[in-house]
Amino acid sequence: MPKQPLVSIIIPTFNRAHIIGETLDSIIEQTYPNWECIVVDDGSTDHTDQLLANYCQQDSRIQYHHRPKERLKGGNTCRNYGYELSKGELINWFDSDDLYLPDALKTISSAFETGTDVVISPMARFDGETKQYLGKNTIEKAPLIPAYLVGEVAFYTDGPTWKRRFLAQQDLLFDEGLPIIQDWDFNLRMLYQNPNITFLKKAQINYRVHNQSLQKQLSKLDLMLIAEDFKTRFKHLDLLAQHYPEGVPVLKQFILERRKHFVKLAYMRQDDSRFVLAKDLVDSQKVRRDYIGVIKTFLGMWSYKCFGRGYWFFR
Repeated sequence: MPKQPLVSIIIPTFNRAHIIGETLDSIIEQTYPNWECIVVDDGSTDHTDQLLANYCQQDSRIQYHHRPKERLKGGNTCRNYGYELSKGELINWFDSDDLYLPDALKTISSAFETGTDVVISPMARFDGETKQYLGKNTIEKAPLIPAYLVGEVAFYTDGPTWKRRFLAQQDLLFDEGLPIIQDWDFNLRMLYQNPNITFLKKAQINYRVHNQSLQKQLSKLDLMLIAEDFKTRFKHLDLLAQHYPEGVPVLKQFILERRKHFVKLAYMRQDDSRFVLAKDLVDSQKVRRDYIGVIKTFLGMWSYKCFGRGYWFFR
């Protein structure tokens, strides 16, 4: 591999004119010079066009494209389209609100050796409003796939920088039909292919946490989002059966616990979604022939109705 391989940074964006400039500035300020930045707009209606025109004029390494109108709207389509346009030997999909540390690309690229397929950096999480440091995500735990399935490990979209050679061997990169947990799906499918991974110890990226993060949206008990969440996780039960069978019971148990979590949350808040969520939980327990679980769920529903509490039954 060349001493300074070209790094393609691919950024999907939608109405982030107020914040993407910080991201682009952190790229321009890299001590590693051999990069290209491909921004793919998903149909912004703010002044992203004007802002990116200025950045492209300022630095020729920055490109600005629009998602083709005939392709499905969404961040995953933009990620795939950006990859199709890219020329780099190394690929890093990046979010339009996160920030590289000045030596990030230098550190990441130098970590690649002959057989390395991906270098994964932890990220320093910070509150988007207060700028308070919120800690670093965990990227390494053995065995890795079970840990990733249940959220003990997370790479997010930004953390991995991939060797193009490895990505070119895959049948599918980002699944353009997924509205949520796209990075969970993508990273797991790549892990099923047993890549040669180098883990970095020090965070090279600052990851911005928003009030509108997915977990906070799910905690509002949006039934459509919750359904999409489970749909994606159920898809991985089939994939695990093919590639990593020992992960199937791990994910099944995680899905069950996740259902219990949403039911408990709905009953604690007396949310209108509680009956639908409880029915789904009971149905899944019946499929598993977990009749003790069914009884506990009904006892929990009865306890909340009569006494206003009963979270113990949803453990």
